[in-house]
Amino acid sequence: MNNDRLQQYGVGLAGLSLSLILSACGGGGGDAEPASVTPTAPPSVIVPTLTPTSVPASGPALPGALLISEVSSNYLDQTGAWLEIYNSSAQDLLLNGVSLRTAGSGWRGAPESFLLPANTWVKAGGYLLVAAKMAQKRQNTDQIVYVSDFQSTPYWDENGAVELVKDGVTLDFVRFGNSTAMPVSAGAWLGSNVGAMPVTYGQSLVRLGDMKVNSRSKHDWTLVPFATPGGLNDVAAAAVDRDLDGIPDSAEVPGGTFAGIDYYAMGARVGQPDIFIQIDHMKSNDLGITPAKEAMQKVVDAFKVRNIAVHFDSGALYSNEFSPAKFNLGGSRVSKHNEVAYHQCLGMSEKFNCASIYDYKDQSMDIRRKQVFHYLMMANSQKEDGTVGSSGYAELIGNDIIVTLGDWGLNTSSTNEINKLINFQAATIMHELGHNLGLDHGGNEGANNKPNYYSVMNYLYQLTGLGSSAQSASAIDRYFFAKQANGLGWNSLCKLDAGPCSRDFRIDYSDGSGSRLDENNLSESAMIGRGSFGAYADWNLDQQFNRSSYALDLNDDSNKAYLHDYNDWGNLTLAFARVASGNSGASMKRSASVAAINPILNDKQRWSVETAPSASFMAAVRRAH
Repeated sequence: MNNDRLQQYGVGLAGLSLSLILSACGGGGGDAEPASVTPTAPPSVIVPTLTPTSVPASGPALPGALLISEVSSNYLDQTGAWLEIYNSSAQDLLLNGVSLRTAGSGWRGAPESFLLPANTWVKAGGYLLVAAKMAQKRQNTDQIVYVSDFQSTPYWDENGAVELVKDGVTLDFVRFGNSTAMPVSAGAWLGSNVGAMPVTYGQSLVRLGDMKVNSRSKHDWTLVPFATPGGLNDVAAAAVDRDLDGIPDSAEVPGGTFAGIDYYAMGARVGQPDIFIQIDHMKSNDLGITPAKEAMQKVVDAFKVRNIAVHFDSGALYSNEFSPAKFNLGGSRVSKHNEVAYHQCLGMSEKFNCASIYDYKDQSMDIRRKQVFHYLMMANSQKEDGTVGSSGYAELIGNDIIVTLGDWGLNTSSTNEINKLINFQAATIMHELGHNLGLDHGGNEGANNKPNYYSVMNYLYQLTGLGSSAQSASAIDRYFFAKQANGLGWNSLCKLDAGPCSRDFRIDYSDGSGSRLDENNLSESAMIGRGSFGAYADWNLDQQFNRSSYALDLNDDSNKAYLHDYNDWGNLTLAFARVASGNSGASMKRSASVAAINPILNDKQRWSVETAPSASFMAAVRRAH
């Protein structure tokens, strides 16, 4: 029986340093990749590079060289705010002594100064985010630094002013809404304010046009419906997202970009909802941990039937050249093959002996991707001792996924074993992605193992597949297998029609067409609620067709009630962040008690905890052949 729990995330990595995660050896599998290697990409696709290991030449931070290039809208949940700074000079700049001066969360309205971390560099022609430090364990990177004075953090709502200051001189200043704040240096702002800032996440004030021109007035600034943190301000004020996938339509046409990323080259199209997933994996000889290209393709094919395009990025794992068809979209920032250091345990919550998916993500993912890409880590286990546990783990409406098939004994020793490896990976990825897209184990509810909920989200069908047809004995055999009855025991794993050892294994979300099942009045002839061609559902396992209805707790939840199907495909939340009008994406389905997703500052969301398969099932998996 499923025992889901929705919890709030713990923070960061407990008892394990980030340097250990990034540098530790683990599991074999070849030499470590140099951090600076990135796959080849076409000229239109901007591939991130890491900060050089050598110290860059120092350049003075002079007025006019360092600009505020973007100011984020700030959602009213008080998760903090961020701004982007741009180095318009031809040399790298050291930001020692530079402060952010703005209102603070601890004393609204009064300007406070937040000193940028020592030895912070911004590259020539490069961007750097400066963000409120909402948790002490947040790690500064070459993409983002966090500031606070331990009592307050930068904060603004629809009204505010943001200023960069060094040695008592204003480097840049912007004022919006009805703020009356004055810059430190006279003449650093001329004329009236920029318009009021929206109070929903996803929009921002940006500089459009020539970044070397600074009129020190509202004429430099434009409110845009899609924030572009860490990249080019390339979204127009009138941009729209008609297919509600979180990507402006202007970036889904030839020549268009979003924060400098060419999503069209990656496969995005107008009128086609797109899902992008960066898939990293731990360094290991365990084949269950390395994503199989056939598994990714199965997921792509399942969504394609519904006119939804899924785009995986596994780096150069299957192609040294940029190739959407071979799942290379430019790859990770730290490894050519999207490979990260091994750790026996990976978690989202705080566990003493476990690494954190969020620490890996902060180093591996280009920050410009965070508003569009899901992050999927193929890892060993979720259990602190590294032993076998559940197959995966994901945020429930979110953008982060863990797949843990380490030590499942998956291998390529036979055709059956190859199919099992591919199918378990594909089914788990689609299941956990479903959680990110807003689906629970019962569709719109946590009730699991409902025979009429014909979906990979259902434990009844996840690892055994949907069978060849919902109207034949193939579907009801999954119920018999789960009950270990009617001739289907654990050793029957490879005997299931279109089962995990078969190339015909099917994964899908439900279309909601199944009739409800009344556990107080069950009819065997109704099968799983989608019609029948001569088969019947022997719910009570007496191996005979009962013409009269009867009562039975089908899904073992100690309750007899109506079991409902759900239209998964009609209720997916594709845009996990608030964008455009502020009422699309996740905000449509989240309760008032759960903060809106802010991929920059509030990336940790609630998750659905998975139940591990039984020891008997795992033993059957290992001996199936």
